[in-house]
Amino acid sequence: MKNVEDTNSQDILSEKKSYIKSITNSKFLMTLIRHNKHNRKGVVDVQFNWIFVMIAGFVIFLFIISIALSQKHNAENQMSIDVMNQITTLLNGKQQTPNMYSEISFTRADVVFTCDPSFNLFSFKIANAQPIMLPVDMIFAPKQVNTNKLLVWSQPFTLGFPVGVFTYVTTPDAIILIYNKSATSTYANELFTDLNITSNISHEYMTDENDYSNFARRTIVCFNDDANPPSNSCPIAQNYDYIKISPAAPASSSVTSLFDYGTVTFHKKGSTNADKSSPYITKAGLYGAIFSNSNDFYKCQMSRALTQFEIKRELMQTRMILIQNDLPDESDCRVTINETLESEIMSMQNPVLSPIDITNLYTQSNQLDIKNTYLALYSCPKLY
Repeated sequence: MKNVEDTNSQDILSEKKSYIKSITNSKFLMTLIRHNKHNRKGVVDVQFNWIFVMIAGFVIFLFIISIALSQKHNAENQMSIDVMNQITTLLNGKQQTPNMYSEISFTRADVVFTCDPSFNLFSFKIANAQPIMLPVDMIFAPKQVNTNKLLVWSQPFTLGFPVGVFTYVTTPDAIILIYNKSATSTYANELFTDLNITSNISHEYMTDENDYSNFARRTIVCFNDDANPPSNSCPIAQNYDYIKISPAAPASSSVTSLFDYGTVTFHKKGSTNADKSSPYITKAGLYGAIFSNSNDFYKCQMSRALTQFEIKRELMQTRMILIQNDLPDESDCRVTINETLESEIMSMQNPVLSPIDITNLYTQSNQLDIKNTYLALYSCPKLY
């Protein structure tokens, strides 16, 4: 009996121990679960903090980059404005000083020259800066160049009396190639010699265009010259762009020369359109066509120049009327001035860029020079 009771007591004790152990394990398990939950929450919190830090850092990085780009853009714009102001000063100075050559250097950029025939305005700009208007300057240049230096040259434009100054703009990587296949062209030699004397612009007699591949822009000039057979007057049309100059009279004539007046023809290789031609007058006008290398740009600038001519002609007309009124009625001086006023000055009014008007301007301007010389010889008031 005692053994049975001892056995029962041991069983009960064993069950109690098992119960206590199970409870202890359950508490431990609950504690572990709670601890795991706390750890997972901590991990999520840490991950969120890192994501927040990364986003905030990226936003700050973008902000710094935007400031840097803005400052770079502002600096470039300011540089463009400074360079444009320097170029404007140089171009304006050339309008007052003919026969001058200058250079201006700057950070490489796209320079765009525009002549608007609708508003009779010329402007230029660098890169994305706002264009600068030059309402009275007569400037001949390529429409667009990418360069770090501009070469600027000027020539007087006179038609009897001074009209203004033509300014020519080019770059160091440009060259004028004078086509002279026969080696006997009077006009080719005349142009080459004049460029040697008056400018520092790169120019050569053309042998093979490929010999000048180091020049980005090559302007080929050829001539309608009686010294050349027609087949030799210009390069092969299919292979080259060129400007053909046709003076108004043969070189053998004593009436006109290359720099008097004539026609320029702009040929574009591969173009399905007909070549475009325009008249030119004086050396200044001929160089305007060569440096423009574009019929549209050249015509626009010459139309502006003829507008300036009309303003000067009206001033000359007023001046002559005033001089005439101060002279005795029957004096030779008054008679000569009155004849000049009626036959030359009045017949030159409102010219346009047409062969008829250009021929008339050339003829009348020569007569003006003759009359002005006559007045000076006979101690009369000079016209200009």
